Amino acid sequence: MSDVTFLLQEQTGSLDRLLLELKRQECTGAVKLCTKVTENGKELECFLLLNEGRITLAERSIFGSDRWVYRLLRYLKIKCIEQVMRYAANRVDIGSSSPYEVLEAIVATRVVTWENLEKAITDRTVICLEQFAAYPCTVMPLPLEFDMNFAATCQGTDCDVVWQKIEQRKHLWMNYLPTLHSVHAIPYIREGALSLIRHEPTKQHLQKFVDGQRSFAEIAEILAKDPLLLAPLYVRWVKEGLIDFNFGSCKLEKLPVILSVDDSPIVQTMIRRTLCESYEVICANSAIEALSILHNHTVDLILLDITMPEIDGFEFCHTIRKMNKFKNTPVIMLTAKDGLIDQVRGRMVGANHYLTKPVDREELLKTIKRYIP
Repeated sequence: MSDVTFLLQEQTGSLDRLLLELKRQECTGAVKLCTKVTENGKELECFLLLNEGRITLAERSIFGSDRWVYRLLRYLKIKCIEQVMRYAANRVDIGSSSPYEVLEAIVATRVVTWENLEKAITDRTVICLEQFAAYPCTVMPLPLEFDMNFAATCQGTDCDVVWQKIEQRKHLWMNYLPTLHSVHAIPYIREGALSLIRHEPTKQHLQKFVDGQRSFAEIAEILAKDPLLLAPLYVRWVKEGLIDFNFGSCKLEKLPVILSVDDSPIVQTMIRRTLCESYEVICANSAIEALSILHNHTVDLILLDITMPEIDGFEFCHTIRKMNKFKNTPVIMLTAKDGLIDQVRGRMVGANHYLTKPVDREELLKTIKRYIP
């Protein structure tokens, strides 16, 4: 990038707040994102490239064009990668060309489209950044020139879109985290397990990658795989007694879980940003989705909007109060209606508290602490 305009100074905070700041300042340039992983004590860092507040690249390391493009094609499971790279090398000087120029040459082979590449880059951005979502992060500008506007029609991914995708994946991760605990946990082979394995590819994978040093996320990165897609395999190996996970000397801290049920993305974003440092927040856009989440997960408190399609907050609260599991779960109703009748109805169906929108952040935190010390 030439004539880099970069307004951001070094800042520390939660990932979603830092992404919001990058977008707000319309930052252009390169930054390094750093955090310390609680589970294994390792320092974690990645590099972000930005174009007017949009993320054009997020990677754990900055590679040359050839290596970076090769890894991207591996992630896409493109066949004949070597031949594709040779073809591109005949059209451009890969060693000195920008990633955009290399990708343009590869698109000309018709083995992949710009749309495929853009989606893959966005997916890899989400996979990279979700590893930082649970910890306080520091972001700092870097004096790095690297042209990565990866398509003529797409100048980067909106930071809000990245965070929304991380939130969506969080629901899917909950199916595996009871076993894996964290993507940063370190798998190791249980004593005597290798002698019991008859499936040779399984044995080779464990011997090559599960060394008691690499985290699950690091193994997925080496394999150029989405860790969410690799997780079921590792869960199965744990259940078969082949591997287990080591969390180092750091004690895992489980945050109280709050389920926020609201069909407004704006409200959900405010709630997430207000509570994310002290609570694990699960968002549901409807009562039906919330019932599915409650069926699979334990929550410590529910924030409930009254006005929702299909099933409103009153009916939802009345429904869960009939279930023994949720008879005593605190329910705080949020609504734009400031009427005595609605408050009485809320109490009648079992709500513990009632807050009027727009909700003051300090009041929200104060109210929640009444029910979750």
